Amino acid sequence: MTRKLMYNISTSVNWEIIEIVITGEVAEDFFEELKNEFNTILKRMNSKKLLIDVRTLKIPRVFSEACSRIIYYPPLSHTRNAIVGLPENADFQSFHETMANSAGIKMKWFCDINAARSWLNSP
Repeated sequence: MTRKLMYNISTSVNWEIIEIVITGEVAEDFFEELKNEFNTILKRMNSKKLLIDVRTLKIPRVFSEACSRIIYYPPLSHTRNAIVGLPENADFQSFHETMANSAGIKMKWFCDINAARSWLNSP
């Protein structure tokens, strides 16, 4: 039986910011593939600023925290990271920011993409 991918990852570079947009739906059996694809993109692109937009990504609630932990992999330790998510997932905000900062990763969670871009471009 062939499994069908239900998510899409697109990338762009705007104002020296790598923007990665993940859309669609991620089921548990695709999480490892998503993580590997995401890390491949990070290794290929070279920037000190990263914006990850997951506002339209549908993830079963039990996996949403695990999926957002993609940001904790070593390629991100040298970048400034902004996660853009939905307001209803903001309960993860404080947890992720604290964990990332404790690990030496500069990361902030936003619900507004323009606020995220402004933070990434601030001194």
